[in-house]
Amino acid sequence: MAERRVRAPVIQLRAVIVGLAASVVAGCFYADDPLIPRRHAQEPFAEGHYVHAPVDPENGEEWAGSTWEGEIRYTRDRRYRSNAENFPHQNARFRSLGGNVYLAEIPDRDGEDIYSYGLAWLYEGGVITYRAPHCSDLADAMRTELGIAMDQEGLCRLDDLETVMNAMTAWLEAHQDETLRFDGIYRLVE
Repeated sequence: MAERRVRAPVIQLRAVIVGLAASVVAGCFYADDPLIPRRHAQEPFAEGHYVHAPVDPENGEEWAGSTWEGEIRYTRDRRYRSNAENFPHQNARFRSLGGNVYLAEIPDRDGEDIYSYGLAWLYEGGVITYRAPHCSDLADAMRTELGIAMDQEGLCRLDDLETVMNAMTAWLEAHQDETLRFDGIYRLVE
């Protein structure tokens, strides 16, 4: 019985951390409608049992080990889902940007009609890292060239798949000489 009392706060803490990680993933690039249609979605990583850990933005290290664990499945509507509670990226769709880099589309966790966009890197052995780039990281001239306007809150609304792919490609090119910081990591558990 004592073990259950000790584990309950740990589970609650993990749920809070997962929620924080999901809010980080909300990012600055968003759309009111899904921009990756089913026919353009891809299956970049294998189904299976994964563990997830957010990464500290200051030092790039994982926060206190895994904060979520469960089975992830690729569904007929070409989205990734899990029956495990608090899956940070429920209903995500992916589209290749080339090599091991993918555009990720994540629906709002609260059920609002908002879709956030970020990047995912896939590595051998079932390792996936992700980042929600900020549109303020793109130069004003690049945002103007892409036809993207940043609002007062630093968010950039996107209206089509080509624009979001061009924005993410431009972000990658602008940061190609840097050591990239990731927001989190998934690992496939054998």
